[in-house]
Amino acid sequence: MNEDGSDKKQITDIAENCMKPQWSPDGKQIVFYSDRGYIYLIRDAESLKSAQPFFAWSGYNPSFLEGGQIMFNNEVDDVLSIMVIDTASYGSEAQLLSDGRYSNMQTVTSDGNKVYYSGFLNGYKCIMVADLNDTTDNYITKVSKNSEANLEPDVSADGSKVVYASFNDNLQGTIRILQNGSETALSKGLPSSNVPRFSPDGQKIAFVVINDADVSLYVMNSDGSGKNNLNVKGGNVGTFQWMDNDRIVYDAGSESSTSIGVVNTDTGENDIIASGGFNLHPSVQK
Repeated sequence: MNEDGSDKKQITDIAENCMKPQWSPDGKQIVFYSDRGYIYLIRDAESLKSAQPFFAWSGYNPSFLEGGQIMFNNEVDDVLSIMVIDTASYGSEAQLLSDGRYSNMQTVTSDGNKVYYSGFLNGYKCIMVADLNDTTDNYITKVSKNSEANLEPDVSADGSKVVYASFNDNLQGTIRILQNGSETALSKGLPSSNVPRFSPDGQKIAFVVINDADVSLYVMNSDGSGKNNLNVKGGNVGTFQWMDNDRIVYDAGSESSTSIGVVNTDTGENDIIASGGFNLHPSVQK
């Protein structure tokens, strides 16, 4: 659909629940996975009719790398891992990217050279980074500095800042930022916080705050100042993504229905653009 909710168009018609679509960098393709654990690729997202998507591999949570590659999660020898497959040519085999530890929640830098993710090291979850240009055995290193469970990393567009959530033994989440080799807690004073995401210019961080049964969408400056509950419409927040430096698209709802909305982080203007039944997992064509 358009960003104002107009011109909604169905682009899949398969007997599976389709989840978490992601656009390719050129805006021509969409990758998603189904409830059967299959990853599919829509090669022509602008097609005027629903089509049978291309089956890429088994797995979950796919996203695009540069050059037609897809990064996703799947189990290798019973260990959740990060895989990569080249979809530019038919018959490609998936390759292991992570190093045999339980690894997921991956995100790639804007230049495509590094992948940050959450993986086990010495008994607890850490934020790791894989340098895709490093051909040595030491291409993966640990970047988080604390001894809590570190999840949901995101990296600023210029690659200078990494943000993530760390959870203590009471499952209390704190948003932390790593910059110039120093780690700083940003969300102290708030209830449990998770899923931090940088704005395109790296100046703001959006995140969710979990307070009992309520899940709210917040925004703050990248130094932790200016924390603000955006009071989005529709109910508890599920997933969200920055559209530009001021607007966020999100899904929110309850067990009976969910809606897609757009909120302006500066003005507070908030519009529901898809409602009725379950509307989930918005993704923005950049």
